[in-house]
Amino acid sequence: MATSELQVLPENFNLSSEPPEDGRFVVPETLSLGREPAHLESALPPDLARRVVARMVSLARPVSVRFAVEGADVSASLELPLRAEKQTRGARLSTPKGAEGIEFVLEFGADGKGRLEFDVRYAGLPLDKALSYARFLSALHSPEGALYVANPEQGEEKRFELFRLPLDGSRKGEAEDRLRFLEALGEVSKATGAEFVHPAEVEDEDLKNLNHVLKAIRSGWVALPVTDFTTPMNQDGVKNVLDHTAQEGEVLRAFAMTAEWERVEVFDAWVDLGPSIRYVYGARLVTPRSEMEWWLASGSADGSFDIRWEPVDGARVHVFYNEWPRPSLAAIREDIRAFEEAFGRSSEEFRRAWDAGEGWTREVEDGDAWMTLLDAERHLLPQTD
Repeated sequence: MATSELQVLPENFNLSSEPPEDGRFVVPETLSLGREPAHLESALPPDLARRVVARMVSLARPVSVRFAVEGADVSASLELPLRAEKQTRGARLSTPKGAEGIEFVLEFGADGKGRLEFDVRYAGLPLDKALSYARFLSALHSPEGALYVANPEQGEEKRFELFRLPLDGSRKGEAEDRLRFLEALGEVSKATGAEFVHPAEVEDEDLKNLNHVLKAIRSGWVALPVTDFTTPMNQDGVKNVLDHTAQEGEVLRAFAMTAEWERVEVFDAWVDLGPSIRYVYGARLVTPRSEMEWWLASGSADGSFDIRWEPVDGARVHVFYNEWPRPSLAAIREDIRAFEEAFGRSSEEFRRAWDAGEGWTREVEDGDAWMTLLDAERHLLPQTD
């Protein structure tokens, strides 16, 4: 039975509750996505503290101050508007009220004692601003280096070293997780044009969708765990399914379905992935034949009828996106050879045994991944008439 002309919407596929595959760009569930404070205390040489106080306190209005983190393997900078206040024994530099998403406080005493507090409220920030803050905070957790300050408005090349790094390392992992998460969003935004703001909350469904889009734009191929799916068919299609299953059984092989367009929602933004083809090497008919026969006989067969299927043996549904890079056939074959060498079986032998349900195939570690690669290879082979 030919299935390559089936038009099936992506919404017709119900995903399983399995966690995302490798390469999750996630933040720990314990991480608060609303704020990320950083604190640092250090004793400055008294002469340096006095010079910082004298120069900064002389400013009569908020000015743009440039902070830079530099070390052996890191470099990051951030410009912030700061206002200066003279205190009884020292000075306080802080962001004015209303600064977008950030509260920065730098206090100095005449004795050289310095205190830095950096508190970011990420929720609702535009992606580019959230990324700049996250990169700077991640750099502050570097194992070595220093934090410098300069006032570009005064035109001075000289800068002051405020603190040596690192900060307290207990929050280093959180800073790195957030940066990876935001860089993943940035990659999607650059590739697709979707615009993001930092979400107030991150749900598992959001992360699954983000991973789906990342894999699509990087390789053009996503393998989805699907519990079931439906195919809308006209009268002839339903008759074909009835005829085929009557002769060959309820499992349909080499199932291919096309979608003219697909959009995926990622944190309240819609990402366009373009046309695609979905392929599954085998699916079992779930809709009772009696329902299909009743529909044909009911006189309403001018429309379409949804037929429900389940992938056999937990087979993945492979989605190939036409407008994104196609996976390399050579690379896939290299991975297939690795499976063959590891288990001492040819792929042809493994596929036959898998389709026949032989027990040993289910004991092969990552056997479903082997089948996924074989399906991808079949799809990528040059088509012949």
